[in-house]
Order: sequence, then structure tokens, then C-alpha cells
Amino acid sequence: MSRYSLLLLIVAVLVSCMCAGCEKFTRARYETVYIGMPQFEVEQTLGEPAAKFSDSWSYLHDDPFYKAIIQFRDERVSDKAWYDANEMGTNPDTKFDSQKGAAPAVNVPKVKVDTVVQ
Repeated sequence: MSRYSLLLLIVAVLVSCMCAGCEKFTRARYETVYIGMPQFEVEQTLGEPAAKFSDSWSYLHDDPFYKAIIQFRDERVSDKAWYDANEMGTNPDTKFDSQKGAAPAVNVPKVKVDTVVQ
């Protein structure tokens, strides 16, 4: 192996090791986001979100699983929420208690319809 190839290999390994510790979206960084913070500062703090909507951004991390939702009003943080395995069971997108494995009972009011329009 030539010196040049060896040097490239060493640089590649060092860069990959440095980037492994560069995870921007962490609980510690999330905690620094405050109500009123401008959107551009949120992106500088947490990195690029997984999804951007008109009034909220979603951040996701797979292993271990955690998720944050940052809501905006007038391009400033208006609310934020953190979800992880300890706070939400296994997935914040599931609407049931993962410990019991069943959906909760939902009380839906009965509506009587007297007239049917055709």
C-alpha cells in the first residue's frame, strides 16, 4: 500500500470517528431550546429536522428511539415536546398502551338521526 493510500485511509477513519460524536439531536441540546427561540437557532442547535411542516418540525432518532416536536408561531418556538421509550412506551405514534397491548376504550356519544336526506 502506498503512503498516499495509507494517508487517505487514516484521514477517512479519523473523519468518520469525529462525525460519530457529532450527533446534534440529543436530549441535552433539546433542553436548550426555549420558547421564543427563532427557527434558525433551533436548526443550528438540533440540526436539520426529519420533517418540516408549516407550523412544526419533527426530529427523530432511531436507536435508542426518541423524538421531539417543535412548534412555531411567527417563526419562533411556541411549544416543544419530547418523546422516548421511557415516556411513551415504544413509539409515540401508537395510540395505545404498549404495556397492555390493547387500545383504550373510547366513549363516542350516540347521535340519533331522525331524517335521512337522499
